[in-house]
Amino acid sequence: MKIKIASRSSKLALKQVEEFIKIFSIEDFDLLKVTTQGDKMSAKGNILFDKANFVSDIEKCLLNETADLAIHSAKDMPAQTTDELRHIYFIEDSPRKISDLIIFRKDCEAIFNKDMKLGTSSLRRKMQAKFHMSSGDISALNGNIDTRLKKLNDGLYDCIILAEAGLSRLNSLLKDQNYIELSHITCSGQGALAVQWKKGGKAEKFIQSSKVAAQSNDLNTEIQMERELLRKLGANCNSAISFYASDGILKGEIFGLEKFITFSGADVNQIFEDIKRNGGLRLLHEHN
Repeated sequence: MKIKIASRSSKLALKQVEEFIKIFSIEDFDLLKVTTQGDKMSAKGNILFDKANFVSDIEKCLLNETADLAIHSAKDMPAQTTDELRHIYFIEDSPRKISDLIIFRKDCEAIFNKDMKLGTSSLRRKMQAKFHMSSGDISALNGNIDTRLKKLNDGLYDCIILAEAGLSRLNSLLKDQNYIELSHITCSGQGALAVQWKKGGKAEKFIQSSKVAAQSNDLNTEIQMERELLRKLGANCNSAISFYASDGILKGEIFGLEKFITFSGADVNQIFEDIKRNGGLRLLHEHN
């Protein structure tokens, strides 16, 4: 059976398709490369948009059956799902690569100081750099991984923050560059991929019967727990929030402009009530 696969056209997105094909043992497929609204906005230097813009145009291909399934970065998947579509999360390596790395310009030592010019456009990363690293010089940085590394080594920044998972997939683990793994909690879905399809569509039986789907139960439970809290908070991937679920426990942080709170628990409803009681909703909205 030939499978029609939809994906963004970036180097990282296509590498993710390769991983999917390998893990799910796909032999016969056509690839549909989609330039999404998010790609167009990012190319113009716009950083103020929802990561769901990287997904919605691809979802249209599934809904109109131009494609049978789609591959996404799990962290790009919106918390609010599309009724007619289904998805599961999976990883290519275990354990999941969830860390952020701080990468230094080639002529810099791997020692961070607060006066370094740090590049990131993620609000979460900006707030973590402010509160956990006392960074005093944080500047916007956009573009794909190669573009960001070039800007770093061209001297526009002293250091930048990137996800370990993306660098690993592209075999870009910076052999000639200094970097440090950060201990910060990252974002929902980091390090995982998502395969999405139309309910009752051509690919549904194939995905659901695969060994990979059965082996991904724990991962899916964890990420669904994270997404349930996102929905309750009315937050998205651009919100100043970090969290990670593992072994049934969800831990995270919510950042305001001048303070942050931490949370932890096994019950999403209770975590939500704790966040409300500790002023977390107010902190989230301070960035609006």
